[in-house]
Amino acid sequence: MLEILFIVLPIFIVLGTGSFLLKIGMLNQDYIAASNRLVFNFFLPVLLFSKIAKSDFTQVFTPADILVMILAIVIIFFLSLLIGLIWRLPFRTIGTFTMNNFRGNYAYMGLPVCFYAFGDEGLAIASVLMAFIVPMVNMLSVISLSLSASNSFQPKIIVKNALYNPLVIACLTGIVFSLSKIPMPQFLEHTLSIISGITLPLALLAIGASINVSRLKGSLSVICTSAAMKLFILPLISFLIIRFLNMPLGLAEKVLIIMLASPAATVNFILASAMKGDTHLANGTIIATTLLSMISYVTWLHFLGLPD
Repeated sequence: MLEILFIVLPIFIVLGTGSFLLKIGMLNQDYIAASNRLVFNFFLPVLLFSKIAKSDFTQVFTPADILVMILAIVIIFFLSLLIGLIWRLPFRTIGTFTMNNFRGNYAYMGLPVCFYAFGDEGLAIASVLMAFIVPMVNMLSVISLSLSASNSFQPKIIVKNALYNPLVIACLTGIVFSLSKIPMPQFLEHTLSIISGITLPLALLAIGASINVSRLKGSLSVICTSAAMKLFILPLISFLIIRFLNMPLGLAEKVLIIMLASPAATVNFILASAMKGDTHLANGTIIATTLLSMISYVTWLHFLGLPD
């Protein structure tokens, strides 16, 4: 347990550092916005491409794990809708509640935890999963939030943006490069390694600086339910599917479960705002799940076990 704590704790210390630097004025909102743009549009794509391109795709790609991921997300999607209807929540709240329960911060939180817990191989597997998980959660988010969207909203635009997402393009390009077996020049490999090394710390600092507990608003019961579903129920569903299918609990399966245990994505607030969802619930769930994810990550890593 202590070894796991030493893996997870530094990640949250960096998150706290981002928040601290913002409070003392060494970071500002403009810098955070610029950092997020850089990470999303450049640094993360480079990291994902680098890890996938340098890996043996036939070894890190497991179709069965992709199936598990899809089934788990679809189950939590319909379960969330059902809970929202049973509780008779407003449609705008149901849509946001549902999205929060499957759309996680897979890139900014999931990738760092997988890397520091499982090393380069774990990060390569997580990077391949990103190629499938990003388009799926983007499209399901459109469906969820369409419950409260105005008539002027055009889902086709969001679907198009999902397919042209820089992270998806980087993953697919990396897959093609890996399958082609083209040797990567050493100078290029070192260049990508340097750029990749910047990515995760910068992403964590940006996330930490964006957390403001004073903005924790919305129905506490709904936020707590959403936190439980995102951090524990969704990964538990994937674990149960793995057991039901008699799949081995190998490294790929552990990475999948940890990725699905990621806190709610920060972009959920932006989407909820754009599609007239429940912005207070979106923001509250993002903050709550990010803070509580330290407990959930430690719990899941302890349950699953670290590689030998």
